[in-house]
Amino acid sequence: MADIRDLLLAAFKVEYREHADAIREALTRARAGEAVNVREIFRRAHSLKGAARAVDLPEIEAAAHAMEDQFARALEGGGMLSTAQVDLAAAQLDTVERQAAAFYGDGPKAAEASVPVQTATTSPDFMRVDSGQVQRLSISMHELSANLDFLDAEADALAELQARSEALSRRLESSHRLEEDWTRLLQEARTVARGIATAARQQRDAVRVSLNAASRLREEIERVALAPASSVFGGLDVMLRDMAAEAGGQIEPKIEGLETQADRNLLQSLRDPVIHLLRNAVAHGIEPTRERRAAGKAEIGEVGLAVRSRSGRLELTVFDDGRGPDLERIEAAAIARGLLPGRMEGDAPPSADRLMALVFEPGFSTATAVDRLSGRGMGLSVVAEAARRAGGGAFMRRRRPFGTEVVISTPLSAARQPVLLAFEGEQLYGLPTRALERVVQAQPGDLEQLDGRTVLKLQLNGNKSVVPVVSLGLVLGVAGTPGEESDTVSIAIIRQADQRLGVRVDSFDEVRTATVSALTHPDVDDLVQGAVQLERDQVAVVINPEALMRRYARNELNLRAAPSAPRAAALRKRTILIVDDSVTTRTLEKSILETNGFTVVVAVDGVDALGRLRALSAPVDLIVADVEMPNMDGFQLLSALKGDDAFARIPVIMMTSRADPEDVRRGMELGAEAYLVKQTFDQRELLTTIGQLL
Repeated sequence: MADIRDLLLAAFKVEYREHADAIREALTRARAGEAVNVREIFRRAHSLKGAARAVDLPEIEAAAHAMEDQFARALEGGGMLSTAQVDLAAAQLDTVERQAAAFYGDGPKAAEASVPVQTATTSPDFMRVDSGQVQRLSISMHELSANLDFLDAEADALAELQARSEALSRRLESSHRLEEDWTRLLQEARTVARGIATAARQQRDAVRVSLNAASRLREEIERVALAPASSVFGGLDVMLRDMAAEAGGQIEPKIEGLETQADRNLLQSLRDPVIHLLRNAVAHGIEPTRERRAAGKAEIGEVGLAVRSRSGRLELTVFDDGRGPDLERIEAAAIARGLLPGRMEGDAPPSADRLMALVFEPGFSTATAVDRLSGRGMGLSVVAEAARRAGGGAFMRRRRPFGTEVVISTPLSAARQPVLLAFEGEQLYGLPTRALERVVQAQPGDLEQLDGRTVLKLQLNGNKSVVPVVSLGLVLGVAGTPGEESDTVSIAIIRQADQRLGVRVDSFDEVRTATVSALTHPDVDDLVQGAVQLERDQVAVVINPEALMRRYARNELNLRAAPSAPRAAALRKRTILIVDDSVTTRTLEKSILETNGFTVVVAVDGVDALGRLRALSAPVDLIVADVEMPNMDGFQLLSALKGDDAFARIPVIMMTSRADPEDVRRGMELGAEAYLVKQTFDQRELLTTIGQLL
C-alpha cells in the first residue's frame, strides 16, 4: 500500500495544476484588459496555500501566500487588478510552478488524471483507470438504468392494453348477436389478448433480468470510484500541529473515520472546505491556556475531523472544544452587514439556530483582523457553496460540553438516490429520503397557529414535539396553500441534526431510486438539487432538504401568517422605483414586483432616478438601487437622497454584486435600510425585505 504522504503528494500534484492554470488564465485576461473575477482567483490562491501547507511544501506555500496578498489588496481596492498587482502575482505564480517542477522532477503539467486505461506491468490483477473514463462509464450506466425504468413503465402500459382486450372479449361474448362475423371477431380479440399477454410477460422478464444486471454493474462501477477518506484527509494531524505552533498554542488533533469509503471526486471537492474549517478552529476556537484552565478544561485544546457514512450520506464534522459560537458577536456582524435589523431595547434576540445559519452568508466574518492562518476573514460561505455543489449543505451547532461543530452533509452518491415523489398541484417533486424522518397523514384540524406560524404537534420517539410546517408550493412560489376541505394533510418530516421541518404537499406518490441530474443554469434556486426524468417525459424537481432547512433557520421561507386584507391591499398600492443600468436586472425585478401587486417605475442610473422622483406626481414608497452604475452610482444616489428633505425618508434597498463587508458598511453608513447581494439573490428575500420596510 502506498505511503500516505505519497498519496497526498499525488493529490496535490493534480490540485496544484488546476489552481495554477486557472490563476494563469485570469492573469492573462487581466493583462488584456478583460474583466476578471478576483474573488475566485483569491480563493484559488488561498486553497493552494493551504494545500501546500498540508503536504509540507513551504516554498510553494509562501509564494501562494504572496499571490493571495496581491488579490486581497485588489479586492480591498474595489475588485480591480492593477498592472503592478498582475505582474507581482504572475512572478509569484512562476515561483510556484518552478518549485513544483523541481519537486516532482518532471514538470507537473502532465496531470495524472489524463492517463489512459492500461494494464499495469507490475501485476496482472490491477488496472490503472482514468477517473474521467470511470465517471463517464458511470453516467452511461445510470442512463441505461433510467431507460430500463422506462421499459418497465411500458410493460405496465402493455399489461393495461391486455386487460382492455380481455374486457372487449367479454363484452363480445355476452353479445346476443351470434352472426359468424361476430364469432370471428371474438376469436381474433382472444388471440390478440393472448399475444399481448405473452409479449408483456416476456418484456417484463427481460426488463427484470436487465435491471438486475445493471444494478450489479452499477455497484461494481461505484466501488471502483470509491476511496478511503484517508486518501484525501490523511496527514491532517500533522498540519493541525503546525497550525497550532504557528498560532502559538497547543492542540491535540483528533482525526476519526478515515477508513470511511466515499466517492473520490466527492472527497476531493470537500478537502479545501475542511482545511478552511480546521484553520478557523485553530485560529479562533481554542482559548489561551489560562482561560482554559479557569473554565475547567484540559490545558491542551482539541481540534479534529470525524468522517462518517450513514443512511446514504457522507458527514464530515470539524470540531473543537473552545469557547463555542459567540452569538452576540455574530448578531453584531449580521446587523452591520444588513442581514439582521437592529434590536430595540426589550426585543428578544434571534434564535441561536438562525444566528449560526448566518455565518455561511457570502463575505460574513466576525474577525476583527486577518492573518496568514485564519484566511483573511473569507468566512464560511466557501464551505456552504462546496456542500451545495455536492447536493448537500453545511450547518453549525454547539458541541457538548464545550466548543463548536460544523457539519458538512452530502449524499454519498450525487447521482442515484432514493427520493420520495410527491405532488404539488400537477407537478411532481422529489424529497431525498436521506433527510426524511417520517411521513404524516394528518387531519386539517391537527395544524395549529403558534406565534403566527403553522405547526403540527405529534409524538416522535416517545416525546411530544412541535414541528413547524411549510407549504412546498408557497416556498417555491408555484402554488397556494392546499384547500382545507381535504380530508387529510400530507406532510413529510425532514430532519437535520436536532432540527425538524414539516413539508406540506398535496399528496404523496411513491419512493423511487432514480438518477438525479444536476441543474447548472444560473437561475436555478439553491432549493433545487436537481431533476429526475420519469416515464412518459415527466420530470420531477428534486428539492435540496439541507437548503430548505437552512432557509428555515434564517427565517427566509415567509412562514409568518399572510397579512390581513387591509394590510395586503395597502401594500398593493405601493410604488417602488428600481434603479439599475442592466436591462435584464430591471426587467426581472419589475416582473417580480408587479406580479406581487406593486406599481413599478424604472430608472437606468442615479441621475435618471433623481429626475424621475422629481417628475412623478405620486410619491415613491421604496427604492431598489444597484451600486455599480454609470453617471451616478448607487452610493452617490443614496447620499443625494438622504441629503434631500423631499426624499430622505424613502427606504432604500441596495442591490449589488459586491459582497465585501466594507461596501456593506459604507452603504449602511450612508443610510441604506437593507443590502442584498446579487450572487445570492432570491425573490422571496427581496419581497420579505420590502414587506418589513413597508
